Amino acid sequence: MLTARAEAFSAFTIRDIRAEGLSRLDLGTVLTYLPVQVGDQLNEQTARQSVRALYGSGLFQDVSLSSEGDTLIVNVKERPAITSFEITGNEKIGGDELNESLSQLGLAEGELFKRSLLDGVGQELRRQYYANGYYDVAVDSKVIEQGNNRVKIEIEVTEGKVTKIKEINIVGATAFPREELLEQFELHRTNWMPFQRTDRYSKQQLSGDLETLQSYYQDRGYLKFEILSVQVALSPDKKEIYITINVNEGQVYTVEDRRFSGDTILNEKFLEYLTTTNAGDTFSRKQATESADRIEAALSDVGYAFAEVTPIPEVEDESRKVTLNYFVQPGKRTYVHRIGFSGHGSTNDETLRREMRQLEAAPFSKSAVERSRVRLERLAFVESVEVDTQPVPGTDDLVDINYTIKERPPGSVQFGVGFSGSSGFVLSGSVTHSNFMGTGNRIAVTAENNSYSKQLSFSWTDPYFTEDGISQTISTTYRKSDRIIRYSSGFSTNTISANLIYGIPLSEFVAVRLGGGIEDTAVETFASASSDEVLSFVVDNGSHYVNFLARTGIGRDTRNRTIFASRGSLQQLNLDVAVPGSDLTFYTVSLNAEQFIPIYKRFFLDINGTVGYADGYGSTKKIPPYENFFAGGSRTVRGFRDGTLGPRDTPNDNPYGGKLRTTMQNELIIPLPFAADGNSTRLAAFFDIGNVFAEPGEFEFDELRRSAGIAFRWFTPFLGILNLSYSYPLNEQPEDEVDRFQITFGSGF
Repeated sequence: MLTARAEAFSAFTIRDIRAEGLSRLDLGTVLTYLPVQVGDQLNEQTARQSVRALYGSGLFQDVSLSSEGDTLIVNVKERPAITSFEITGNEKIGGDELNESLSQLGLAEGELFKRSLLDGVGQELRRQYYANGYYDVAVDSKVIEQGNNRVKIEIEVTEGKVTKIKEINIVGATAFPREELLEQFELHRTNWMPFQRTDRYSKQQLSGDLETLQSYYQDRGYLKFEILSVQVALSPDKKEIYITINVNEGQVYTVEDRRFSGDTILNEKFLEYLTTTNAGDTFSRKQATESADRIEAALSDVGYAFAEVTPIPEVEDESRKVTLNYFVQPGKRTYVHRIGFSGHGSTNDETLRREMRQLEAAPFSKSAVERSRVRLERLAFVESVEVDTQPVPGTDDLVDINYTIKERPPGSVQFGVGFSGSSGFVLSGSVTHSNFMGTGNRIAVTAENNSYSKQLSFSWTDPYFTEDGISQTISTTYRKSDRIIRYSSGFSTNTISANLIYGIPLSEFVAVRLGGGIEDTAVETFASASSDEVLSFVVDNGSHYVNFLARTGIGRDTRNRTIFASRGSLQQLNLDVAVPGSDLTFYTVSLNAEQFIPIYKRFFLDINGTVGYADGYGSTKKIPPYENFFAGGSRTVRGFRDGTLGPRDTPNDNPYGGKLRTTMQNELIIPLPFAADGNSTRLAAFFDIGNVFAEPGEFEFDELRRSAGIAFRWFTPFLGILNLSYSYPLNEQPEDEVDRFQITFGSGF
């Protein structure tokens, strides 16, 4: 008889191999892992190798070798299979992350059971609980025999209460108040606030907070600041944690000079302009790093895509002075090999490629690549764009650029209902496509019918009517209206118009609007209902007008998106003139300025102000009533009924509008936890101010109406943009019509 653990035996040549103790496995599986076969010699060395190999397979919990004559007998005991496992008591920790962790450890149905597995499971559960602040957790594991060499595993968790940070002490800190330093931390001691989670200890978060503390000091001149030690103490009942941080602040260092070394490429005077670390300033690692980043960005704009700039502080400890040496390693100048697009569906390649400001075969430019991304994202049929730059394999001076595009639905055929405060419910049918046949051209045909008007319109826009980027818009409209707005009667209009407008770019951000149109309008008055103002205008000018309109303007647009922008600004100045030769001669000028201002993280301000003025000239002393400005409602001053602010007619006391309108909407955009990108939903707290005046000379600041409230917008798949707002008018007057809750939805309103 022979075993692998025998100290000595007579070697023999194997004529046959037999396995005993198998239940689920077969002999072939054993032979797969056995390093000897029939015809080999079995001796002490090959026996030990065979036992180690079979153990190493992980399939067996016991292995021994024996022999009968020239037959090798492999005696094994298979590891049991896991039929099921159950975790109970884990209310705070679970889900996909836990299941994935346990599966990686080998705890899954059908896997082979190893006794050491339970220790690993316990450690993994405790790790996840510790990471979430539960240090009083207990894990009890049971292995239940199921027969046929199978086991069932039950794990019972007793979570206990979350362990909270009782105190954070910073020993050795005298330069700044303790509370000021602790404000920089994400971890905080327990306070009175309900649902506080920042008082749960996390080793990873503490490491991040320590880095923040070091940066805080080094950004304020304490170049030699160091953290000497950190002690984390757990109370005996495991319910409280005490953190003690020992620091050495050192002394404040100032900047003596700055210089540039390495292959600077750019003119040093220009490099000095990019840095903010001036002689005499208190040393700031943040400013030094930001200056280096600006130099890298400048180098990337002239083709050095992989430039590295390292700010090296050269320290004089006696005088506590620092000379900042910006060491420049530009690398080789990089060129763009290929620009590709993915995720763009049926959109023509040329439709996307014409938005590129980075060209193939040209030197790489970081700002041109980013500007190209923004231009793609500003397309009406694109929701978001990501850019990826990859070196071309086998080269050190070529890169490929790929833009991954997430599109919005470019077109729709809709028959439905919309609503706005000034129009009421609107029955509409429309065919709209912002990417017609993949060309980027926009076509829209709309028919609307509400309680006071009917309208049929058509428009076609070619954003690249010429290769230079001149756009062309052709539009025509038929409109029959019984009133100016929903709440004002007195006359009706019947209008047919056609327009041809060109957009001419002057630069990357500035474009001129130039075009014209013709408008045929008939006005009908009613002896018993029309206001004195309307009747007076018709007496002076007649009731049918054919006007030729010159339309011009200039705009500057640096927004990152056209829908739900979050950065940049928009300024537009438009002038529309009914030129001599028209039945009426008047003009309308409007100025719109919108600015997006970052505040904190994803919070930002949206400030949108408008001023509009209209007047007649020549033989037309007054502007047509249907050209008056109105205010109130979701687009001007929320909280006041649409179109009801400003002058009223006589004797009906209905809203009549005026020549001058000035409004401003100020919104604090509040990020929503379920909308990470902010491309389709938006929540805002707002303050609106504005009004309409019959004449510019009647403007009074005290007459501007003000309101505050909260608004929600949602880009819906079928109804267009849904606007909800609840407002509180701040200075309403007795004659004002208040409408605190306002809703608009549907396209084209």
